Amino acid sequence: MASSSEREVDNISLPLPTREHATLRSVWGLGNQLFVYAANRDPPRQSDGRPSARPQTTDILDVRWNADMYGPVTRKLVNESHSVFVMLQGQVTSHTGSALYSQLKKASRKYRSVLKACTLELQAVESCEENAEKRSYYDDQIQLLEIVQLIWSLCEILFIDISPGEMVLTQLLNWIQSHFSYGRQLAEEVIKEEQADTHPAYWQAVYRLLLQGDVDRVRKLLSLHTCNQTQPFASVDELLKKMPQWRTTHAMSLAEFDLKWRHWREECMRRYEEGQFTAFSQLEVVVQILCGDMLVFSEHRDLCETWYHLLISRLLFQHPTVRPTDLSLYAQECMEEFRRAGQRMGDLDNILLAAFEFDLHQVVKDSSTYLSGHSWWFVAHLTDILHHCGQIDSQKLAFGSNLREYLLLQYASGLMSHHSLWQVGVDYLDFCPVLGREHLKLFIESLPLDSERKANKLLHICQERDLSEQAQSICKVMGMRCTDDGRLGSALSWFLRSKDVPAATRLTERFLQEYKEHGRFSHVDLLDHLGPTMLLTKQLTFLGKYREFHRLYQEKDLQAAASLLLALLAERVAPRDFWVTLLMDALPLLETPQVVLGTQQTYELMHCLEELTLELQKHSTNAATNIGARPKSPGVRVSATASTQLISESDLEKLKFLRLALARNLSRAILHEGTIAPA
Repeated sequence: MASSSEREVDNISLPLPTREHATLRSVWGLGNQLFVYAANRDPPRQSDGRPSARPQTTDILDVRWNADMYGPVTRKLVNESHSVFVMLQGQVTSHTGSALYSQLKKASRKYRSVLKACTLELQAVESCEENAEKRSYYDDQIQLLEIVQLIWSLCEILFIDISPGEMVLTQLLNWIQSHFSYGRQLAEEVIKEEQADTHPAYWQAVYRLLLQGDVDRVRKLLSLHTCNQTQPFASVDELLKKMPQWRTTHAMSLAEFDLKWRHWREECMRRYEEGQFTAFSQLEVVVQILCGDMLVFSEHRDLCETWYHLLISRLLFQHPTVRPTDLSLYAQECMEEFRRAGQRMGDLDNILLAAFEFDLHQVVKDSSTYLSGHSWWFVAHLTDILHHCGQIDSQKLAFGSNLREYLLLQYASGLMSHHSLWQVGVDYLDFCPVLGREHLKLFIESLPLDSERKANKLLHICQERDLSEQAQSICKVMGMRCTDDGRLGSALSWFLRSKDVPAATRLTERFLQEYKEHGRFSHVDLLDHLGPTMLLTKQLTFLGKYREFHRLYQEKDLQAAASLLLALLAERVAPRDFWVTLLMDALPLLETPQVVLGTQQTYELMHCLEELTLELQKHSTNAATNIGARPKSPGVRVSATASTQLISESDLEKLKFLRLALARNLSRAILHEGTIAPA
């Protein structure tokens, strides 16, 4: 654990032009994103009053922050903690009382486990990295995560996993031991020596381990001393062995432990006053620490590295039964001692002091200021657990949500600006009951639809949360994009999902026009599986049924194909400008060896043909009249034939053949049905 309580923040320089009359402007992006560019102020006027011309830069810089959690390693922290968070929210709704309290403790430990695993992986990556800049980056990440673990562990001890009987020191010792490992490292180096006590750091290792309450390792180191068989060493070993240790599994009250500890301390002081250790000055220091001598703690303050290490060491040998509510008094004393020694207190020190003072709101506030420049991960998850523990009140803030929701929204906003972690952010917004849904709507509308896969994911999210307006917007955007790319089948599919009637109608007309021009359908698979969606518009209904007619014809189901074709005409489902095409499609059915269309069906086709012919004649007459009434410009000739022709000459010829084919089929049908009685 680094002893520095301040983390340096690098200044960021933007490569933008600096010139006269230039100003810096910005536009908010998505989440923690800002688009920054240089722009001109109001230009100065020339002598004639016109504005002077100046070059305008087109460089736009994409500035993002809170991006420390988006590296290849730290993204695992985001994803794994997300699973813990979602599981915890479910447990909060299904558990109460002691069962919920147990789940909250487990969740806190899981968060710390994820943090530890991420830290170890970063350390492994850093050790293999050759690039100095990348090593520095990884080192910053490791330092950040270690600070987060330090604060989280302390908050867990004081506010989440509260010790029974108010005996908090044992957990605080574990806290110090897990975050200050230099003493153990020294001990390992000393033990490797052939003669341990000749190592220059031998006694420093002993003192460091003793100040952390690691009695077993201290006894082991002392047993390696060449004089370990002498009476002073044997006496110290006996005192260390007798030192009372609080065990939650033992049926000992706090008062009994305190009495036992006082007797042990009196024995330490008695032996020291008898001068049993005067032959070994280093052993005297050990016994002075056991006696809780204030002077020896001040002299060896630097071995503790920080004021909060000194705090726990002093409490261990002076007030082991300290109550949690009294921690703040001793914490302030230790901080003041380090301050007098010239050490400047930083943000981390203020956060830890606020925790010892049980000022949770100050802990969250200072942590937000100190750590949010890198990520809101810590304050969001810690506050969530503290909220469910009942340690932080649910009082609403000025903008309508409580502190927990505010911090979760901040964290989710950062995730939503990431190209892949936005899906994680959605789940966090789900558990923000006041403003989460509105934030999600805005984010969905702002997320770039980079691919159909992403669009489908967003659409699924909208459907799960009943965000119909946002779902329709996604489908419309994707439909228009597919239309512009010429992928009409995909476009129609998106428009059908959005139930966009005008767009679906326009696209259907393009399909029909394509068929009229080329005589075949594209995107047959889509048209064959329209299902009930074809009822969205009249044009789409016709398109689907017309494709079904072609499918029946290809499958040689001529009777069904003929009935469907006749229904499209007789029930006026087909657009009028498509009647010629439908009537032409009837020709093959009229020329088959067997009779497909009966007399009644043939009469209906004749009626449709006659209706179409009369309409064509009417339009032709009106068009010719309009042309004759139009004033002619000199030198301009108007072709009445070209202007009045509504169908091609070949189609006119086909209609004539159709009339003949209908007449022949009528006679065949009459004979086949035997409808003419003999005279």
